[in-house]
Amino acid sequence: MPTRKLLWKVKDPRGLVVCLANDIWQEHVAYRPEIKDYLDAVALTVKDPDAIYFDPKTTALRTTGAQIYWYYRSGLTQGKYAGNYVAVVVKFVAENSHLLRGYVESALLPNDIMRRLAPEWTRT
Repeated sequence: MPTRKLLWKVKDPRGLVVCLANDIWQEHVAYRPEIKDYLDAVALTVKDPDAIYFDPKTTALRTTGAQIYWYYRSGLTQGKYAGNYVAVVVKFVAENSHLLRGYVESALLPNDIMRRLAPEWTRT
């Protein structure tokens, strides 16, 4: 299996490593073209979010034991999307002796925070 090209790797405020692979980003931009100018904002949202939320519904649907978290940050959007959040969906999996590593699955520009999410961490 070829090694994926990473666009970036950052640590979130909890000290967990999160990566974004180029192929995932390209596929996602094709699906959500409005996010294409926000690559740096996506990294900043993971590195320095306003809040992190656990997604119990999506996590329960995973058979692999992965945990799904949403990272939100405001103040990074402009133009048509001014006032929206940057939201990043990250899948965490246990690797190398149960060390959790995160992989960006999705990024979007929502108007609000999904109600089903459970607060995990908030900037103080």
